[in-house]
Amino acid sequence: MPSHDKIADARKALADRLRELRLHPADGDPLTGDRLAEAMGRPGRKARISKIENAAQLPTVEDLRAWATACGAEGEIPDLIARVRGIDAMYTEWRRLERTGLGEVQEAFVSLYERTGRLRVWQHSAVPGLLQTEDYARAHLSTIIDFRGTPDDLDRAVAARLAQQDSLTDTRTFVCLLGEQALRTPMVTGAAMDDQLDRLTGYTREHSNLSLGILPSAVRPPVMPPENFWLYDTAEVRVDGVAAQFRITKPDDIAVYEKAFTALAKVCVYGESARELITGALGPDDHAPPPARRAW
Repeated sequence: MPSHDKIADARKALADRLRELRLHPADGDPLTGDRLAEAMGRPGRKARISKIENAAQLPTVEDLRAWATACGAEGEIPDLIARVRGIDAMYTEWRRLERTGLGEVQEAFVSLYERTGRLRVWQHSAVPGLLQTEDYARAHLSTIIDFRGTPDDLDRAVAARLAQQDSLTDTRTFVCLLGEQALRTPMVTGAAMDDQLDRLTGYTREHSNLSLGILPSAVRPPVMPPENFWLYDTAEVRVDGVAAQFRITKPDDIAVYEKAFTALAKVCVYGESARELITGALGPDDHAPPPARRAW
């Protein structure tokens, strides 16, 4: 779904919920726009009520508190606030994030990792940055810079991405799930790709704080997320789209991503089974007989 559609849907869902509260207040008598405005202490602001209910204007936190109180729905206030804050934070345009290049973006993730105790990652067709070799990271970030036409600060971006990997050695917990396609996407080729796969092989062995699962291409997934996503504890989900980055904080939406991650984790393979898939993706010089490859 295009980025703007996701934002529009979130705004409409909030607007619909507020309209429902106005039409079905706790005392059972529907409120007109004028009566609601008066009850909120804002007489004569019917037009604002209408704009909010038609998703033409995003309510403030103060609006939400007054609205819910006027409708006798004080218990709804935390969820309403979470929704509007989620919409505010959900959509960050890449051109704003990357106005000075990818280096600043990559460096900004360090503080996010520092305050996260449990990170869960689903990535279908590329290796996550936390598990990338330097060659793979350079190729991956270079592709992004070329496509988006952002300022070329590749060396800074690569250094920042590699610095993020320091968090893998501490007490945080990491669970990374990859589609088998990620093993075969030729972000780099030859020995550089085999180096990346060798690194992944190491992560399939016993680690105190990292678990790596791979979803075999022959397995029908229970859910098919159209995007890659990162779960930071239970507080936030990051979703990367082509045009925008979404940062989701609404509890109900986070729960959906947690459900999807759990379902995917159940059909992934780990340990020796994961290593067999990785070995099958290595170049033909690394084992015999050479693996059968698809024509992409």
